[in-house]
Amino acid sequence: MTNTYRTLSDVGRHYFGEGDLELNLTADEERDALTNGHLEIVPRTYRVLSDNYEAGKQGEEFERAYPVEIEAGLISGGHIERVDKPEPEPKKTAKKTAKAAEAAESKEK
Repeated sequence: MTNTYRTLSDVGRHYFGEGDLELNLTADEERDALTNGHLEIVPRTYRVLSDNYEAGKQGEEFERAYPVEIEAGLISGGHIERVDKPEPEPKKTAKKTAKAAEAAESKEK
């Protein structure tokens, strides 16, 4: 399962890239990168599934930055689930621009 990370050091940028990145790291790889200050976990949104989890009441959403090992345990234990944000819709201006380009091209012929 991937997590979103932010690079913090020159070494992190060299190995992983610049900015916020979706990476599929093992628990050991993640622990090394976090402990050595090369990456940090970007918080994400989760929903509480069980009625005995400290983050909130069942059905509530919250944001946290869980290491992959902890997140996997909480998800497989039925305590939380990821809340994926919907993909942004393409801008209508881009479609209009493409249509305008097609119209201009057909006029040139």
